[in-house]
Amino acid sequence: IKKVREEIEFLHKQYNLELIYMIDDTFLAVSERRFEEMYEMYMDFRIPFWMNTRCETMTERRAKKLEDMNMLRMNFGIEHGNPEYRKHILKRSTSNETMISAFEMTSGKKYVTVGDLIIGMPEENRKLVFDSINFTKLLPKNVERTGAFIFAPYHGTSLRELAIKKGYIKDPDSICDITKPEESMLSQPQLPRKELIGLAKTAGLYQMLPKSKWKFIKKAEGDDKEANELRAQLRKDYNWLNKTLKRKELAKH
Repeated sequence: IKKVREEIEFLHKQYNLELIYMIDDTFLAVSERRFEEMYEMYMDFRIPFWMNTRCETMTERRAKKLEDMNMLRMNFGIEHGNPEYRKHILKRSTSNETMISAFEMTSGKKYVTVGDLIIGMPEENRKLVFDSINFTKLLPKNVERTGAFIFAPYHGTSLRELAIKKGYIKDPDSICDITKPEESMLSQPQLPRKELIGLAKTAGLYQMLPKSKWKFIKKAEGDDKEANELRAQLRKDYNWLNKTLKRKELAKH
């Protein structure tokens, strides 16, 4: 903590920091003692910051103290909304109830809470993708739903090994191209690459817009002119809803 304080002091003096992005996938995966030390230290700065964490690391007390620390934005890693898939494929036993509870703890705070999804993982199909999308619809209204990331099979992960075993990755030595986050390295018969990319383009629309519009969103999954125009129109509705929710949140404060 002492070293972190010194680094922040140095950087703030040099650059007059306006925002800090904490590069840690599970920022709150620390003991209560460690969190308290971090809290006491950071209250001397209160520079707006953005961090990522997991739902099971959140408590009511932490949710409030993060607000005191002047956190700007927090991303919860949901990954997948189907508990059985999450347990057996991702090896994560966190329940849907635990995740929803974490979002509820942060609801109404001054910071923005975001739920991150990943789609196109090994053995996933269209129905499972919609299990994730439908899960985000159970979250508090003020949670920011920003669509879904396409799965990246990094070397050294068990999911990559599963994808290779199943034949979803043809070249075991291939590496992830982080410059192309909108593409998928996996080729799965139950979730063709073209369909996956279409779902990634429209996931945010499915999350935010009512189910009465889903038949139009499905048409917008394509990559032809008509689909692109329809997707652009639907995004206007998406942006309007987002702005309306943000205005309501600001009015509360």
